[in-house]
Amino acid sequence: MRWTGVRWFWMGMLAVVTAAMLAATTAGADRFVRVKVDTANIREGPGTGYALLWQVAENFPLRVISQGKKWLKTEDFLGADGWIYAPLTDTQPAVVVEADVANVRSGPGTNHPVRFTAEWGASFRLLGRKGKWAQVEHADGSRGWIHEKLLWGSLN
Repeated sequence: MRWTGVRWFWMGMLAVVTAAMLAATTAGADRFVRVKVDTANIREGPGTGYALLWQVAENFPLRVISQGKKWLKTEDFLGADGWIYAPLTDTQPAVVVEADVANVRSGPGTNHPVRFTAEWGASFRLLGRKGKWAQVEHADGSRGWIHEKLLWGSLN
């Protein structure tokens, strides 16, 4: 079979469509990491020579924007971006409270009693899901359930 200009054109179009479909299937899949140490620094660039922007506590979730050799460019629940040293993170799911205050309940539903409340910015390790409820654990060991609409992070 001889390759004409028309065949090359259609092969090129097929490659473009395939690449677009692949990008569409992975575009919505956010990658999150969790801070696995007591406190981690978020920096202006990928290295300790860059300015310290802020610090985050254990279980804080960060969305990965890009990755260098040993550093991750991340974004927090406020949309602020910065770099974190990758070995200080892992892929265990984590969430942060976006609401002013969230009731942390003994079970997945408003019919369960409130164990404690968590304020805006409190971070938790995600243990499981039941419907629209997230089972969470704080770094201090406190556990309970929070409705997902009050949270940001590794919910999918």
